[in-house]
Amino acid sequence: MKLNINPFNTNNPMTFKEAAIIATITAAVIWILTWFANITIGQIREDLAAVVLDAVKTYAVSWAGTFISLTGLEEYIKRTKKQ
Repeated sequence: MKLNINPFNTNNPMTFKEAAIIATITAAVIWILTWFANITIGQIREDLAAVVLDAVKTYAVSWAGTFISLTGLEEYIKRTKKQ
């Protein structure tokens, strides 16, 4: 699979599928570096359900922010090239 990860190149535009793939990978890295690195065994033992919910929320926010950023950047570049 060839990913077109340069949204500044309008001859080779990024698709929504490609943005979703990159957002998934990026969100996983952000999740590991932020949430997973800061969780303690005490928090897990105290309330596992809250820990799992927090993990899912953190991943979802990371994914959505990255996806919106990538697709918004692509649309912005397309619009500025038309003008």
